[in-house]
Amino acid sequence: MATDPKATVERIRDLAEGFTGTIAVAARDLDTGAEVMYNPDVVVPTASTMKTVLLYELYRQVDAGKIDPAMRITLEERHRVPGSGVLQDLDAGVAPTVKDIATLMITVSDNTATDMIYDLIGREAVAATIERLGMTNTHLPLDTWEILAGLHDLDPNDPTLTYDGLKQALASKPAPWDCAALRETPDNDVSTPRDMLRLLEAIHRGEGLSPASREAVIDILKRQKYTTIIPEQLPFGVQAAHKTGTVRGVRNDVGLVFAGERTYAVALMSKGSPNMVASQRLLSDVSRLIFECFIGPISEEAIQ
Repeated sequence: MATDPKATVERIRDLAEGFTGTIAVAARDLDTGAEVMYNPDVVVPTASTMKTVLLYELYRQVDAGKIDPAMRITLEERHRVPGSGVLQDLDAGVAPTVKDIATLMITVSDNTATDMIYDLIGREAVAATIERLGMTNTHLPLDTWEILAGLHDLDPNDPTLTYDGLKQALASKPAPWDCAALRETPDNDVSTPRDMLRLLEAIHRGEGLSPASREAVIDILKRQKYTTIIPEQLPFGVQAAHKTGTVRGVRNDVGLVFAGERTYAVALMSKGSPNMVASQRLLSDVSRLIFECFIGPISEEAIQ
């Protein structure tokens, strides 16, 4: 038997009581319409969850005939971005397909791949899609190079700032809490759980996407390699199509959960905690509560 949504919100509130920081949650059962909302309109830096928006817009442009997912893009030195991902470590000259680049952007949160995709689809197109979807508190003006530079208040457009220089700055010390990359203002990449829920519903319903592109987007999201939040405590056989995001004090995970014939969307976001392990564990616990609310109880033997 599933748990009452109001009782689930109270359990989330109890879990959050001892947490140093803020958590924000939005979840909706896409079959029944039942909701779990806790701070759903709190603005949080997106970190890498912004890559979900880019994936959606990429395939919208595929359907419009603007982009061929089989087209190859040659990796150049100028493309390299530090942080997560593997493309930065490959020799210049490798030429993966657009689909491969998008897959790396999601599955291993590849920053180099992300900025290659962002350059391809264009910032104006992303902003227009955000507006069209009604994601009123979402702003994605920055690519990952700019976000990472903002962690140490460096000028991303400084011609003397190199890949190696930014990489060294990121490794030298933790970002200050008042850095540009952690601001909750429209000049940073920010969103809310409610807005992310809107995006996830659009993906699930195939809004603006052909059936083939909808399937491609969900398939790529299902291949996510970082699985320590939404799917961590869910039963074996349950599938999550999701994207994580991490930057100092911020842990996020947003996605669709497929449990047999049932589907729900969930956006889990957190900010302000110096303990990233605690943030991860708390959001994983919340993910489990939401599953038990919409689907039913989980036995310890069933956990993946």
